[in-house]
Amino acid sequence: LRLMLAFSLLAIIPLAIVMLVLTGRIESMVRVQAGERLGSALGGIQAQVAEDGRQIAQKLEILGRDPQLKRLYLLRPAGSRDLAEFLAERRILLGLDFLTLADSSGAVVLTVFSQLAGAPDRAASDAIPWNTPVIRKVDALDGLTLIARSPIRYQSQTVGSVHGGLLFDAVFLHRLGNASGVELILRDGMGKIGATTLPESVAAVLPAAAGTGRSGTRGREYLTRSVPLEVGSPPYATLMGLASTAAADRAIASLQLASLLLGLLGLGIAIPLAILWSSQISRPVERLAAFSDKLAKGEWEEPITLHSVRELQTLVLALDRMRLDLQSYRDKLVTSERQAAWSQMARKVAHEVKNPLTPIAISIADLKRSYDLKRPDFPEILDQAVRTVGEEVETLRHLLQEFSDFARIPPPEMKPCTVTSILNDLEALYGHEVSAGRLTVTRPAREITFAADQGQIKQALINLIKNSLEALNGNGRVTVSARAAAEGLEISVSDSGPGLSQEQREHLFEPGFTTKAQGSGLGLTIVERIVNDHQGAVTVEPNADRGTTFRIRLPLGQEGSR
Repeated sequence: LRLMLAFSLLAIIPLAIVMLVLTGRIESMVRVQAGERLGSALGGIQAQVAEDGRQIAQKLEILGRDPQLKRLYLLRPAGSRDLAEFLAERRILLGLDFLTLADSSGAVVLTVFSQLAGAPDRAASDAIPWNTPVIRKVDALDGLTLIARSPIRYQSQTVGSVHGGLLFDAVFLHRLGNASGVELILRDGMGKIGATTLPESVAAVLPAAAGTGRSGTRGREYLTRSVPLEVGSPPYATLMGLASTAAADRAIASLQLASLLLGLLGLGIAIPLAILWSSQISRPVERLAAFSDKLAKGEWEEPITLHSVRELQTLVLALDRMRLDLQSYRDKLVTSERQAAWSQMARKVAHEVKNPLTPIAISIADLKRSYDLKRPDFPEILDQAVRTVGEEVETLRHLLQEFSDFARIPPPEMKPCTVTSILNDLEALYGHEVSAGRLTVTRPAREITFAADQGQIKQALINLIKNSLEALNGNGRVTVSARAAAEGLEISVSDSGPGLSQEQREHLFEPGFTTKAQGSGLGLTIVERIVNDHQGAVTVEPNADRGTTFRIRLPLGQEGSR
């Protein structure tokens, strides 16, 4: 799984990085290009609107000075259409959407137009400064207009005014935007939409943000930029240009789709590669780990055979050589330990046998000398010699019995037994010590059943109890207790004697080591051997206040506690 994850990441991460970089580059390039296009288009429209306004003002100023207009306006006989035809002709010649004549009071006299919803009212006309173009909303017209007003003078008096201009409607904006390939939205000075090349429902939800930005609605994304149309006086109308990012979005979507397909292809390649490498590396490594675990447990007989890559094959050969070396070292160590044990045992036997022989030899020599001297107290000397020889012979017999017991401890016969039965036997065996208060046996709260050789476990506890009672020197108490712990059964033998030094505790289980004046040093060695044969462990530790505690820990196996 780790190899699959690693290969998958190697297949996906580079593609993801490339996709992110390319997407960022495309978006940046589109933003720059669209920004340049928007800036160029809007700048051109700004200049064109300003120029159109200036030309409208000039045309109206010329028209206001036209003698024929003055004559037709001042005379205008009832029912005559000459003035209307003249204005219609001039509107077309001047390229305006509408022309309006107003009298000196501002009342509309005549209007000619191309697309009108009605005639401009008086208020609209009065608010326009002379010969200055403005962009404003004329209530009767459909949208904003680029409009100017020029006076009609007669004999140095203003007798009327002529109004004219262009209508800023969708047609006009389309004409402005088609050349640059951008969409346009025109808002008045209050931010209200006056005209747009987009559908009204789309333009209405787009924010009127100043400067350059990015907006989207109904699945359409645009790069936007707003500029003021500085015609007339503030507040100015605002023209927003929108450049569609659909082409870039399609390119990015195509790139993402290609990246997804490449990623899936990479995964399709990575997973089989991971499985292949797993069979060549991961599984052999698992087998090597299992083989190393066997070596750690001392199972050195089975050789390892493994075919893998060259590096792992070298490791396999090295581990197998180590296995063979360990086998050789173990055999040599067993032989060496056996020889050392027999040598130590022989020295110990010789030493322990030599000690009783000395008083025996002295008693016999003293007995012979007394006999040769025909001493009168020879019978008493003979009795003393017999007692001494008998005691030393008994010591030799006991010593040889201990060595014989140690040498012939049989393998344990594992049978279910209970802690209570063992403690009951010990209490009965040491009834006198229990009655005297020198030995206390504490039973567990719940019965504990385990598999063991009950006789050998009892023998090990007898040795520990005997040593603890001897350590008391007639003053103190020995406590035997048992409990079920997390690691198995724990039986403790604790005394309140003088305790042991650190050096004594380190050598306590060595054959021949003893802290008593008379002893073979095999009692605790026998305890350790019995416990080890039961797959357990025996430890010794000092008590917090005084004395020593021996702990025997045995596995509970499948019997457990109840």
